[in-house]
Amino acid sequence: MLFRIENQISANSLLRGLSNLFLASVFLFVTACGSDKEDTAETTKPKVVVEAVSEKDVAAEMRANKEKWLSYGITDYKIEMQKICFCSKDAVRLMIFDVVGNKINEVRYADTGEIVDAKNYSEDNTVVGLFNLVEGSISKNPEEISIIYDERYGYIKQLSIDFQQNIADDEFSIIASNMKPHT
Repeated sequence: MLFRIENQISANSLLRGLSNLFLASVFLFVTACGSDKEDTAETTKPKVVVEAVSEKDVAAEMRANKEKWLSYGITDYKIEMQKICFCSKDAVRLMIFDVVGNKINEVRYADTGEIVDAKNYSEDNTVVGLFNLVEGSISKNPEEISIIYDERYGYIKQLSIDFQQNIADDEFSIIASNMKPHT
């Protein structure tokens, strides 16, 4: 089992490191597409230090962020989520979840406002649901798990899990953003 954390084990360092890695990857992908220039290795490869950490460290950090989330007492909110996986095209579209009492009240596609069929999401698509998903995934001994937390509220902003590295299509990622508590 490999748990990967960028730079340091702290939540803030993890968030900054993984965010930078993600942004660097997107930048490299975008600049590499259609470019006629030949880039040198120094300009195309970001220097990243990745450390393997224990399941215990990942679980402890997850519990600390879950406690942070719960300390705010937010049970009614809207949040955008997108799953990245080998799934149907409707399951990977950006969705807006309206959550009331920590339960999904309504889900709409962000691009059209159309109501999402329940087969394209689950109760994991709440903040508490994502924490529960991580807890359950850790107990299944995944090969790799990567988590980025929101600095202010502690909710999971990015989650990537690969259960078996040598098996295609078992990995997935979830990106959560724009959480807004109901007022």
